Amino acid sequence: MKKIIFVLVYAIAALAIFAYGKSTENQQLSYLLSGQYAKKMTEASQKLEELDTAVKKTLLFNESDGFDDAREDIWRLSSDVKNAVGSLPLDRGFSNSWMNYLGRLGNYAKETERLNDKEEYHQVMTQASVNLREMADEWQLATADLIRGDVSVESWSNQLDSVDSEHDWDGMRETVKQYTESDFPLTASESDSLKKKELQTLTDKKVTREEAIERFKFLFPEVSNSSIVVENSKPGAPYPFYHIRFAEDSSVGYIDITEKGGHVLSFLSERPFGQETQSYEFIKEKAEQFLSSSGYGDTVLEEARENHTSWHFVFVRVEPEYEAKVFSDVIHLKVAKDTGGIIGLNAMEYIQKENLKPQKIVEQNWEEFFRTNVTVVEEELAYVENDRLDQRLSYYLTVTMEVDEQIDTYVVVVDTETAEVIKTEKQP
Repeated sequence: MKKIIFVLVYAIAALAIFAYGKSTENQQLSYLLSGQYAKKMTEASQKLEELDTAVKKTLLFNESDGFDDAREDIWRLSSDVKNAVGSLPLDRGFSNSWMNYLGRLGNYAKETERLNDKEEYHQVMTQASVNLREMADEWQLATADLIRGDVSVESWSNQLDSVDSEHDWDGMRETVKQYTESDFPLTASESDSLKKKELQTLTDKKVTREEAIERFKFLFPEVSNSSIVVENSKPGAPYPFYHIRFAEDSSVGYIDITEKGGHVLSFLSERPFGQETQSYEFIKEKAEQFLSSSGYGDTVLEEARENHTSWHFVFVRVEPEYEAKVFSDVIHLKVAKDTGGIIGLNAMEYIQKENLKPQKIVEQNWEEFFRTNVTVVEEELAYVENDRLDQRLSYYLTVTMEVDEQIDTYVVVVDTETAEVIKTEKQP
């Protein structure tokens, strides 16, 4: 009996010690995490002050090394503050708006070298300087208590969800949004890009639910006779579409078709696969036949990869005037190896068709353009988006470079009019 009592007492004592140890450990972790958050917050505040100073420095000069150095500081510091804010558990709406403003501020400073009119820069940055100073002061007030380092993890969580917060994060978010719209409004290219993403540029006639079903039956007759359920996209969707679900025997799937024009956004079919495997040439031909009959005949195969059940193809639209590939207008196609049937399609990027402009083509001497150890293997024309979201007609080059008896392959994209290098990418 005494042994049993001893064992019980020992067990209870051990549990108590363990519980105390875990509680102490959790408390230490809580302090450590809170300290890390406070350190990040302090870092963000310090960098924000440096950023404010850098913006003011650029307003001192016209054309000088001092102007260029301060402009580079804006680019670097805005990125630093963005990274610090992004790692903190703050109100999500405010964080997103604040990081967007900082990103646009840094990008504007970086792009200034392309501006011929420095007066425009000074006008923009003068206003941005005032707004940034006000935000820096507001930030200091909002974070004064949080920087102490003794804030509980629960309190940080409340900041993240705007629960019991002592500061008006919603108000700060709206203020930052207003500053973003006034200081750095969307460019025409950015506005066009946003409209394309939301399919606002579609001007096609609206199709009915019945017409969408007929479109489905025309494209996929092998599964369109199955049980069908049609739903409309949810309210608030960036673009309205019909969501058609189907099921037949062992096949299930869905297809999304836009209300404007009846364009296929995506298609997916799930079914068991057979043991038979068709040849690559047969499957590729089936894919091309499907695209041609579906109204996507202006595309060419750009990429192909496979797994044990299917081939995944990427087709790119070809602009007819220059016979240039448009890498922003692509269709992803998944084709079954056993039958060559289409089991997956994503045409969203193709539907967001780019508005392309004619462009001058200046001949280039690649032997002078590249170093002597570089060889141009292939040259094509393509429309490629630059960092200003403009679609530019470009030389799409595949080149090799030999260094120390090792040959590396690169894709180099060069603007046909300005000779600007838009992209350089090493190939695996």
